[in-house]
Amino acid sequence: MNVLLTEAELRVAELAADATGIEAIAEALGLRPAEAAGILETVYRKLGAATSAVPKSREGHLHGS
Repeated sequence: MNVLLTEAELRVAELAADATGIEAIAEALGLRPAEAAGILETVYRKLGAATSAVPKSREGHLHGS
């Protein structure tokens, strides 16, 4: 299965693979948390992940909300 990820998707996926939370991913890449979460959701969809276990922030909120 060949899946093409954009540059942004790849950067977000690499950080998420290291168990980095959405807020930290967003800060590292200069994005809003909602943007980082949306990109990560796209990565999960493209990879066909059964669940989208989006990393939580320290406060325990999903998607940086």
